[in-house]
Amino acid sequence: MTASDVERLTLRHGVTERPAYLAVVTGAMLQTPAYAPDLVLSERELAHHQELRFVQKREAFLLGRCAAKQALAALLNEAVWSTIDVHSGVFGQPLVRHARALGVDVTLSHSNDTAVALAYPAEWPMGIDLETVEEVVAATVLAEMEPSAEEQTWVSSSGLSQAAACAVLWGAREALGKALKTGLNSPLRLFALSGLVQAEPGVWTGGYANFPRFAWRATQSGARTLSLAFPAGVEFASWPALCG
Repeated sequence: MTASDVERLTLRHGVTERPAYLAVVTGAMLQTPAYAPDLVLSERELAHHQELRFVQKREAFLLGRCAAKQALAALLNEAVWSTIDVHSGVFGQPLVRHARALGVDVTLSHSNDTAVALAYPAEWPMGIDLETVEEVVAATVLAEMEPSAEEQTWVSSSGLSQAAACAVLWGAREALGKALKTGLNSPLRLFALSGLVQAEPGVWTGGYANFPRFAWRATQSGARTLSLAFPAGVEFASWPALCG
């Protein structure tokens, strides 16, 4: 999967199948005509983008919206991205406005110069998170998470660096907060992971100690980790290369 791709993920729950689309956008892509703000953003989003005072905030906003619009456009079969409006709810959760958006949600994240977004059926709540954790801050971040005994054992036995293990633990928590639509607005220990298993090289899976109806999957590569939280029991008929 290249940085300019959007890829279909077929979701299964029992005998039911639903499509979802994952998009990845990099900062370099914002320089191409296809990602011009007036082509990507709705009127409301464009006004907000122009009000942002700092270049970095404008770029981060556009980067996230480009990923969200690309994923949503694929799911909604919409060629004109600016007709899709993504605004924020009271907890910062993305909300979608479009003539065909009933029953459609999007979750997005960005880290450094890369944004990811997943457009998915709203009946199966999901959350995505992209993390880059540096070794110099890993110990501090781990302490803030108040890892459980199971998580501490996993950190020491996983074979990952402290920074990589930290990114998995934090990213899976962050993804759950997004799936719940509240973010991490509760003590972080409540989002503790359980049953951490290496599914394949660089890919970890498990559940949540206090949210047994959710599962997570994380792909770790270098200092960057992509995590996805989703209802337990949902299976992926396909899984893009970026996600492992």
